[in-house]
Amino acid sequence: MGFLPRIARAVRARRYPDAYTGCLLAILVTVLEIVSGFTQNRKWIDVLFSATVVLLLGLIALATADIRIRQNTVLNGARGGLLFTGRSQLPSLGAQLQGAHRTVEIYGLQLGHVVHHMLPTIADRALSDCHFRLALLSPVDANGDKVPWIGDMGAVHGFPNLEDVLRANLAHLRHWHAGLTPKQQRNIEIRAYPVIPTASVILFDVKKHSGYAHVEPILHNLPPMERPTFWITEKDDFKLFHLLVNHYQELWQQAIALPDLAL
Repeated sequence: MGFLPRIARAVRARRYPDAYTGCLLAILVTVLEIVSGFTQNRKWIDVLFSATVVLLLGLIALATADIRIRQNTVLNGARGGLLFTGRSQLPSLGAQLQGAHRTVEIYGLQLGHVVHHMLPTIADRALSDCHFRLALLSPVDANGDKVPWIGDMGAVHGFPNLEDVLRANLAHLRHWHAGLTPKQQRNIEIRAYPVIPTASVILFDVKKHSGYAHVEPILHNLPPMERPTFWITEKDDFKLFHLLVNHYQELWQQAIALPDLAL
């Protein structure tokens, strides 16, 4: 948005009235200075000098307002340092996926919401060269043997039939992925990890300055809808941000590719 449209929008919203009042006063004084050149015995060089100085002060007031508009836009657009006490406070996942530019990495427990609601959005974004990694818990290890703690994991975290849910979701993802175009398949990778998860994490554009991590700890006996979530960027805490990114990207390397998963 250009300078004048930004100013007009802020005026309509009645923001920064001090800056605009100063600008209007400067314009009024400029007009009076020019009029005085006709009605009073003043040299035109003095009139033009005074009018120019006052007009510049008015332009400075407008520029100040524009700087404040831009700063406010940046602050409102910042994604880091945010805490949500429940999922009801979060923006929709669809909006978050649409806002990503290059990469989205989703590390979840059973990815139920993704499997049942977000796959069309992911497929569409993959056509725009946004790369996706989807990782969920595996009920079996690399040898195809059932992991011994899957029942306890489900009981603790509110999924008494977790093994069945995981097998169904993985089968659905395998079938869905097979029906995608070659470009979509290249831009969407799916794996399963046979280790106990401690959080659901989504990494958005982590190689860009606008990147951020969405972190939802998996807390004992707390329903998913009531779990707190926080967003963190590199600017918020460089060490913590890269600790999260590195940990989950290492988890991705340990995970089993969907075609190799023995269900």
